[in-house]
Amino acid sequence: MLTKAYDATAAVLAEVTDWSAPSPCAGWTVRDVANHLVDAMCTFAAAVDGGQGEYRGEDLPGAYREAADRCLAVFEDPAVLAASHPFPPGPTPGSVIARISLSESLVHGWDVARGAGVAYRPAPEVVDAVREFTAGPPPEEGMFAPPVVPSSDDPMTVLLAHLGRKA
Repeated sequence: MLTKAYDATAAVLAEVTDWSAPSPCAGWTVRDVANHLVDAMCTFAAAVDGGQGEYRGEDLPGAYREAADRCLAVFEDPAVLAASHPFPPGPTPGSVIARISLSESLVHGWDVARGAGVAYRPAPEVVDAVREFTAGPPPEEGMFAPPVVPSSDDPMTVLLAHLGRKA
């Protein structure tokens, strides 16, 4: 599923023409969200492989693909998924870090697509997996916006509403 999620978001980033467009994330441009996503992906991989945890540069589609490939490489090992790794707020199983990566890629892929006016086509099974991972009470205040009422029963719209985004 990571491959499907990463590929869908990479396709969005490759189509962006206006990086300065506002994103659905208050006060952030499409570039800001993309930079955050690349940094997050590098952080996920660094938690496991000990490498660089941040990226800054101009080639965001290339940097995202590089970070996604790095995540795929580290998370393909079942031992990595079973082991705990240094990650805020404390040692975290690799399987949880991989699921967070899946969620970040999906949701921020949507943020970039929405802000840039680009079509986003995530795999339904990725949406379902992230919905399952984020199910239950909304995350602590401050992590996401308060939940909103979904505008439809589409699974992606329901997920976004749970995370405080209006689709």
